[in-house]
Amino acid sequence: MILAAGHADRMGSNKLVLPLGGGTVIGAVLAAALAACDRALVVTGLHDQGTRTAVERAAQGLDAQERVEVVEGVPYDPGMFISVQAGLRRAGAADVILVFPGDIPLVAGSTAVAVRDAVRGGALIAVPVCAGRRGHPLGLAGRCTAELLAMSERSTLRQYVDAHAADVVSVPVDDADMLMDVDTPQDYRHAVDRACSRGAEGRER
Repeated sequence: MILAAGHADRMGSNKLVLPLGGGTVIGAVLAAALAACDRALVVTGLHDQGTRTAVERAAQGLDAQERVEVVEGVPYDPGMFISVQAGLRRAGAADVILVFPGDIPLVAGSTAVAVRDAVRGGALIAVPVCAGRRGHPLGLAGRCTAELLAMSERSTLRQYVDAHAADVVSVPVDDADMLMDVDTPQDYRHAVDRACSRGAEGRER
């Protein structure tokens, strides 16, 4: 599940469609999600054609059109949790759900795989940790769904995680980029520089 219904007030434009690493911000998140998941649900706001188009192009570039669904229909934005619930309703009987913020584009696919495997191994909730800091994606067992859908739409995932703190498994990863969000133009420039650096590193290997 990729959460892509925010207003991007601090960026001043739709940050998810900005170019990044040969694709777009949302395309980078989608690639990480598909590295670990059978399918991806991208939750957008009502009539957000720009993000929908970027997702469709990214899916085509990944040859993954059949694995990607845009969940359009978050009618208003009291907070991120309404998007989480919209995605959960479409996830059905999935045994593992990974929740990706749409504005943290440089998460490594290997990080997503590690979180998925922790949930498959029995964790109710799994969180990747790098250098003592929690990052993304958040992993949830399918059996979390009923309780999450019963919560108020003004709740938060943090509230749910805190309520089940004893059931949270930390997953050590070497992925500082999972901590890098794109909220402001400066954040975006930093992400572009980092994506270029990663591309150069890959070419040198």
